[in-house]
Amino acid sequence: MGKTPSHNLEVISGRPEDHEGLERRRVPRLNLTAEQFQYQENGKVYSVSDLSIGGMSLRILEAEDLGLFTVGHTVSGMLNLHRVKFPISAQVKHLRPDLAGLEFAGLDGDTQSALEQFLDPAELGRELRPVPAATDESASWFHGPTGTDVLVWRLPSGNLGRLAVFLFGTFVQWDPDAGLSTGRTLPSDEASEVRGAVRFDTLLLEPDVKPDAGKLNLAKTLVLSSNMPSELKIWCTRRIESRDN
Repeated sequence: MGKTPSHNLEVISGRPEDHEGLERRRVPRLNLTAEQFQYQENGKVYSVSDLSIGGMSLRILEAEDLGLFTVGHTVSGMLNLHRVKFPISAQVKHLRPDLAGLEFAGLDGDTQSALEQFLDPAELGRELRPVPAATDESASWFHGPTGTDVLVWRLPSGNLGRLAVFLFGTFVQWDPDAGLSTGRTLPSDEASEVRGAVRFDTLLLEPDVKPDAGKLNLAKTLVLSSNMPSELKIWCTRRIESRDN
């Protein structure tokens, strides 16, 4: 099995001029996740919103807990993956009203191996599940662990019309006007909008100069490994393969 690329979290200053020209995209996420982090200092458990070899984002539900995650502070605790706990130390790199972005400060061999296996795109693809009636009626949403999401929108005619894949802090998207693009996602400073079990995160999309082959291969593996309907899987794969050679 090949190693999953690292997508480290970075410090985001939050100044508006830093984000000029970036697309803002509202992305649906589930409020509760099976991946959790137990903070050693206070014993509290936090849902892991995004996870990569390089770091993770934690959902902060109580405002008083924000003081525990000041930028630059190193936290330690246990990361729960498939009900197995692994020791983690990480440095806080970004903070917003309901989210803390952390970068791992060294992983032991067992934890590194477990993360690589957990983050195998083929494994994540097999865990994609449809989330009914969570977005607008024109969109189909397939959600997987650690912030893995595939969204497909239909045109008023009923035909499939637009695709977005979010994985490891990157995105792949296609629409009939702009074509295919890839890039990385950056956290905005906006708080999430919560609607029952679903929240909507605002992400900033920083595009690559041209579609990146590595990101496209990750998205393709994810889709092909999934249990999405065959028609939808074929359509998504063709759009991911549509870049000019």
